[in-house]
Amino acid sequence: MKYLLLGLGFVSTHVAEYLSKFGEVKVTYKSLNPVKRIYAEDVLKGKAEVVKLDPLQDKEKLKEEISSSDVIVNFIGEIQGSEESLRVANMEIPKLIAQTVGETQSNEGKKKILIHFSGLLGKTGNNVKPEEPHLQGINPSTPFEKTKYEGEKEVYQISQKYDFPLVILRPTLVYGRYSAHIQFITMYNFAKKGIIPRLSFQFNTISAYYIAEMIKNLSDFKGRKYFYATECSPVNVTRFFELMAKGLGINRQIHLYVPEFLAKLVLPSYIKSLLKYTKSTYDCTESKNLVNNLTFDENEVIKNAIFLRRLEKEKSLIPT
Repeated sequence: MKYLLLGLGFVSTHVAEYLSKFGEVKVTYKSLNPVKRIYAEDVLKGKAEVVKLDPLQDKEKLKEEISSSDVIVNFIGEIQGSEESLRVANMEIPKLIAQTVGETQSNEGKKKILIHFSGLLGKTGNNVKPEEPHLQGINPSTPFEKTKYEGEKEVYQISQKYDFPLVILRPTLVYGRYSAHIQFITMYNFAKKGIIPRLSFQFNTISAYYIAEMIKNLSDFKGRKYFYATECSPVNVTRFFELMAKGLGINRQIHLYVPEFLAKLVLPSYIKSLLKYTKSTYDCTESKNLVNNLTFDENEVIKNAIFLRRLEKEKSLIPT
């Protein structure tokens, strides 16, 4: 099996590392910052081929890479930025990738599966199930949600037009040992000082390695579906701080109760927009069917703290 992962980030790094045990893996990047360089030159060395490719500028190369692959996984997307940058990353590029998959399949007569890593949670509530039909009843409000919504819409319609297999993964809060997202760096900075905020927030979570296992098990899927990639039980955010402190060997800890209103005052705007999902849970039925042991993996958070400490020592601790 030949896997093409579009976009080099912390999630795709876990996925590439895992899939390398089952087939040939190629990961693309547009540019390398210090963290992504570690992903490419250290974590994935000898496991996956890492190549430079900007889909919008290298359309012929994109076509060639898709043509030589069996499973195409799109990880390209942005959480924050201008409305234009969000539109390009979350809608225009997924649309281009899906169109290229469809055209390549038509020319070759061989079906390829596209797995689109979305990030659109859509609805709130208890045990939220995927809507039927696709996107019915979802009313996006933020630029991030709107562009993710449009991206899903385009990809789904193109897959129908060209009749190729499609899976849309909607992950909840993704964690993993190689994460350098701003929320995990923030947790690390508190934990290394022994400060453990007691927060009321809790999220459905999903390990990046569980996502990798899902993708591996979906490689031969022939239909079209979308679902929430999530573990079944929500996790309180405070637990992440505690596990990071444990990973750093911080035994003397100060536990501080932080009221919800105060936490909201100091959080970045794009994280504030996600707080509406803290009181929601998402259906894990499909995820349980794809992953053998779908439980919160505390060891991954512990190892994440160790990885972030390494980045700090190497002066490479930047949000990625």
